[in-house]
Amino acid sequence: MKYLAPAKTVFVVSLLCLAFSFALGGIAFADKPDVIKLFLISDLSGPYAPSHSKFIGASEDACEYVNTQLGGVDGVPIKVQSLDTGNKVDMATYHYMKLREMRPKPLFIMLGVSGEAEALRPRLGEDQIPGFVVPSTSCLYPAEYSFGAYPTYPDQFGAFIDWLKANWKENRPPRLAFLTWDTTFGKAVLTDECYEYAKSKGVEVVATELYGIKDLDVMTQLVRIRAKKADWIFSNTAFQGTVIVGKGLKEMKSDIKLAAGIGLDRSTMRIDPAALEGALALTNALDFEDTKDPGVATVMKYFNKNGRTETDKALMYSLAWYFVSVAREAINNAVKATGWEKLNGAAVKEQVTKMKDFVPVGKGLSPFSYTQKRRSPSALRLFEIRSGKYVPVTDWFDAPDLRAAKYK
Repeated sequence: MKYLAPAKTVFVVSLLCLAFSFALGGIAFADKPDVIKLFLISDLSGPYAPSHSKFIGASEDACEYVNTQLGGVDGVPIKVQSLDTGNKVDMATYHYMKLREMRPKPLFIMLGVSGEAEALRPRLGEDQIPGFVVPSTSCLYPAEYSFGAYPTYPDQFGAFIDWLKANWKENRPPRLAFLTWDTTFGKAVLTDECYEYAKSKGVEVVATELYGIKDLDVMTQLVRIRAKKADWIFSNTAFQGTVIVGKGLKEMKSDIKLAAGIGLDRSTMRIDPAALEGALALTNALDFEDTKDPGVATVMKYFNKNGRTETDKALMYSLAWYFVSVAREAINNAVKATGWEKLNGAAVKEQVTKMKDFVPVGKGLSPFSYTQKRRSPSALRLFEIRSGKYVPVTDWFDAPDLRAAKYK
């Protein structure tokens, strides 16, 4: 029998160890690093830029907080690098493929556009890199390494149905129409579970209408909806896409009321507050004016210190704080559990799945909980647009779980 020479034996063992480390989510940190880099891949120059561009300054504010007040991760500072896709999936893929070649691999990546998060979900699982993503069902499930930045769009719709049912005063069922974008994001609420949940609560869905992300008018769809005698429209859109619905309703002098998901944030409101007067929005964003809550007061301290302006008050400003805080919490706990020498994406993902009622910064910001099966948080608030202001209607409450049965 031939035996391997000692040098060859060491070489073979080294290769086996290297292969094993890749199987466990990439090369771990051999030593304590000088910095931990997180990444955003999102649209910073295209149609989502009015909100998503606010991530850059917000991530700087959030990193300053976690590094100076929390000590980073075991004394190691956190930094965030933002990569622009221009709302193009191929650019998102290009950026991701470069990041996955890093050694060690990134410990957390945020994906800010549904189509891009949907395309890269399998890749995150294959490469064992945790993702903090916009939560269309197809961006999260089957559950691997993707975690929702806020409740799923179906869960948001279910939360609105709960509110509508609780506040409906007439002696007949409320009638609702969907009017939403013909995109992954827009159609994320058009699931069997959403239709069935509305029916179970006694809400009649009388119409489903779609329009393009670049359309500037939806009057044809609104005329059909009006003919169905809808009381409410639910629109899973953002920016100009939501504004044209509100504007059309005002031009028709219609009594139909508008509700929307998280896309109706302050940056959308600022486009045309008059068109969106009275509209309702579901969100997990912080209430920038509610500084009596200590968490909001802390965020606003950095907001003001670093010269942020009214236009920075957008969904992505909140999500940047949530991303940095959730990533820091999971990475810090992973270091405590495994040590730096075994820190990799798999170790971080394990800590995210154990997260229970984690509130970034403090009271006033959204709580986050995840499990091995449920990959999105449930906490939301409802706001109403009144005279150009974003006015809270409810405190934090839990959205229903409208995952498909196969994912529960």
